Amino acid sequence: MAGAALIAGAAAGTAWASSLDSASVSHAAAACGLGANNPVTSGSTISGTGSRAGCGGTVTLTVQVRKHRAAWPDKVVAEAHRTGFSSGSLRASGGCDGNGTYFTETRSSSGNKLSSGRVNRC
Repeated sequence: MAGAALIAGAAAGTAWASSLDSASVSHAAAACGLGANNPVTSGSTISGTGSRAGCGGTVTLTVQVRKHRAAWPDKVVAEAHRTGFSSGSLRASGGCDGNGTYFTETRSSSGNKLSSGRVNRC
């Protein structure tokens, strides 16, 4: 019987999540999954990159850079989306909203979602 596993890790500022059946756990690199890099800044611009790899079919992929706000919904400071997305990366860029804690969130229209690590930026 095949089961599902969620694998998340961080390497060089990148989060990665993957859905696998139990027979494929040792082959995680070939599995379908989302990626979300920690946001980076250049001047007053903040950018985050999300990705999708090893998947069949297409989805609408949405990448957002969000600023964490305690006791309030996190603020979206950058967003990009693409329909008919199969694999690759997508970058969202926007203006900094002052010093704070930012993260990148990658969402697929199939219902999968992944957030990067939280970093102090701007």
